[in-house]
Amino acid sequence: MPGLIDYLPDADALGSLAPEDLGMILLDLMHRVRGPNPAFTQSDFVMPIWNANATSFPIHRKEDVNRAIAEAWQWLGNEGLVMAKPDSNGWFCLTRKGASLKSRIDVDAYRQGNILPVAVLHPNLVGKVRPMFIRGDYDVAVVQAFKIVEVYVREAASLPDELVGQKLMRTAYNPETGPLADMSTPAGERQAVMELFSGAIGHGRNPASHRDVAISRTAAAQLIGLASYLLSLVDDWQELRR
Repeated sequence: MPGLIDYLPDADALGSLAPEDLGMILLDLMHRVRGPNPAFTQSDFVMPIWNANATSFPIHRKEDVNRAIAEAWQWLGNEGLVMAKPDSNGWFCLTRKGASLKSRIDVDAYRQGNILPVAVLHPNLVGKVRPMFIRGDYDVAVVQAFKIVEVYVREAASLPDELVGQKLMRTAYNPETGPLADMSTPAGERQAVMELFSGAIGHGRNPASHRDVAISRTAAAQLIGLASYLLSLVDDWQELRR
């Protein structure tokens, strides 16, 4: 079975990896453990490095290397990918989630989605927007997220379909006449909410809709998170009116 030393040329390369990156390499190695009920220990992945007596992994780097592997192992546990094997003291095994990540495509999809977890997303974004994000269609996912915000606001405010984009937001949240404006809050706060919705739609949807804009993975996650927050504000307003 290959080991970490087959993936990483030296101690510097191993130590430069973030816990999640090294963890995914460990996960791939764990899938290669054979047997009807494969189990392993952390030492199974640590000791081959030092038993090889490779000059690329000098003994004075042992503490650093072992610590990096331990951090990656902890990350796998925190993510629910590895667990202590029942009734086997000191042994570990893959969880059902960990066992499901069998291919590089599976792993890549998991890592893409990990930056945009379901738990923090508004339900209206989970089924349609998150799959786009996981596929790497960042610009499309962002546009779709803000289209969902637009539809949600229009329906909550009972405004006509002709109102779109920033004009819709400024009508729905007009601090004096807006159907979604919370008149129990100060005028300045109502103004700020209107500017928040209008600015978010203008920045998050319109540029990506009308210009060739490349959106990074991190920026897309942040914008989708903003769209999720706006949807939750609409929910809060509707809850107050019940």
